[in-house]
Amino acid sequence: MGSSTKRKLDFHTGDEVVAEIERLRRGGYTRSKNWNLTQICEHLTHTMTGGMEGFGFRLPWILRATIVHWIVRRILRTRRMSSAPTIERLKPKSPLGADDDRIIDQCIEVIGRAQKYDGSFEDYPFVDNLTADEWRQFMWLHAAHHLGFLIPDGHPSS
Repeated sequence: MGSSTKRKLDFHTGDEVVAEIERLRRGGYTRSKNWNLTQICEHLTHTMTGGMEGFGFRLPWILRATIVHWIVRRILRTRRMSSAPTIERLKPKSPLGADDDRIIDQCIEVIGRAQKYDGSFEDYPFVDNLTADEWRQFMWLHAAHHLGFLIPDGHPSS
């Protein structure tokens, strides 16, 4: 594992996220942080599925209305996300090691569902008043954040 090198990625569609996942899966990569492609895909699957189906919890309204609201709006405006601790229930359970095509394929399937999802976000746990399009952009930026820590083989900084 190298130093904490990070690529600057900015996805505007789920198709762009899928293309990058497939490129990393086919071409190989080096981790510059903790998670491999399988673990990132597992985490993305949890966060997207939770957004569409519910997480079973919500942050207190004061946090949703203030600090988290500000953070989410800033991410959407700047199209950049900083590292933050991952809550336990969203951490991947897959071991490090060889990538698991089943988990990666499941993530790709969930990205397809997220691209078409137009349901309610009224119970979204982290912030209030998100539209489906804002949520999708947040998901694509979240994917860009994590996938940026995987440096494709043959990439200039690898």
